[in-house]
Amino acid sequence: MYVLVRRDPDDRDTKRMLGSVLYGLGSTLVGAGQPEESLAALTECAGVYEELGELGEPDMQPLVADVRARKAQVLAELGRGVSAVIEADQAVMAYLDLGAGSSDSPLVLDLARVLSLNANVLYDYGDRDLAVCSADWAVRFYLSQAEAINRAPLAESFVHGRYLRGSAAIAARVHTQQGRLDIALAVGATEVHSARAMARTNAPGDLAHLVTALVHHGLSLREAGRGEEGGELIREGRELDPLTTAEATRAWESLTAQGAARPPSMSFAAALAAAASKLGDDRVPSVLRDLAFDPADGATTMVPSLRCEGQIAPAIATLLAGLAVDLLDDPDPYSAREAGLLGREAHYLFAAASRAQVLSMRFQFHDFGATWARMLLALVPAFETGPGGSVIATDLAGRLAGVTLRLQPIALVDQVTARLVEECEALVERLLPPGPGHERTTSGFE
Repeated sequence: MYVLVRRDPDDRDTKRMLGSVLYGLGSTLVGAGQPEESLAALTECAGVYEELGELGEPDMQPLVADVRARKAQVLAELGRGVSAVIEADQAVMAYLDLGAGSSDSPLVLDLARVLSLNANVLYDYGDRDLAVCSADWAVRFYLSQAEAINRAPLAESFVHGRYLRGSAAIAARVHTQQGRLDIALAVGATEVHSARAMARTNAPGDLAHLVTALVHHGLSLREAGRGEEGGELIREGRELDPLTTAEATRAWESLTAQGAARPPSMSFAAALAAAASKLGDDRVPSVLRDLAFDPADGATTMVPSLRCEGQIAPAIATLLAGLAVDLLDDPDPYSAREAGLLGREAHYLFAAASRAQVLSMRFQFHDFGATWARMLLALVPAFETGPGGSVIATDLAGRLAGVTLRLQPIALVDQVTARLVEECEALVERLLPPGPGHERTTSGFE
């Protein structure tokens, strides 16, 4: 294929075929347990499709969005959660810009699939409120298209069924943890229904998911006073797999634990509340509090870049960055976790504003870029020493490399920026020495 492209660089059909081959290769390599190779293939694929789009080839935006969603999935598997969230954000926004949110759009099922992937990434690496909002909308879109899914070829129906099942599972989990039992019961019933359908394959993974869905929904029914119904589901799960039933019970009990046994919620709203409690109410202005939302109230904030208008994103990110840095100095052991969440949200807003070429990010980068870099300088070591955070630390260091590159011209005429750039370069060199396997995000400032 490469030979054909080199032979005729202007042949768009050949480039389309190359992109298709690379996309398929990326998916195959994931299944073969080679995520790094998969990521390389998908990154090349995105480049091919983007080039075709710039040449005027039609219908490239959905293809690029699909590749970004797949990249997000692979990045999450590699533990590179910051990059995963940003890729998923761009995939969702691309479909929304194409009008896929309309029920009569031919792209609505594609949006539902991407929202499901986005919810998974956010649940593991982002704001749980964003995750449940994305999952809720994925479920809504899928249910609205139930007839079309049922008419589709069996293989396609199963693909969408698994995404629906995954979205419903995340929605039920978060709503349960946040105390919205009525919503958790409704979406839990959807999860059980879709899990039953998927379990017809008799694949071990599908059967295990069915058991987990049965147990979680059964325990929620018991909590709601519907003990007989709940007990039947739990018994069904136990008959299918006693070990998975025990594991699912422990997981549900952890979600619903109270008092000291309950870990802090990984949500933007909870982190802001903690910052106000630890740093003082005056440190969390109303403009930040207004960004928090109730996922049960029809919210449409499904990705970080939708949290506020692009023009004010740099200013909002600056406020969040200040909270994150100050929380890192707080002695409470949970403060570093809350700082990490607020700091990553600041990073996502800075990155979104930079991608959108917001004027203040272009003409005031000496201020906003320096704040961005200082925050990353503080966050990276905190993740590096935290449990399981070393991959996130290197991921953020790769992003810091891109910010530092853009600060370098300013450093030539400003000594304060020059010292900052030196600190950044030293950290990047330590965590990402030149060589294969050490990716630096030096373009796009994402």
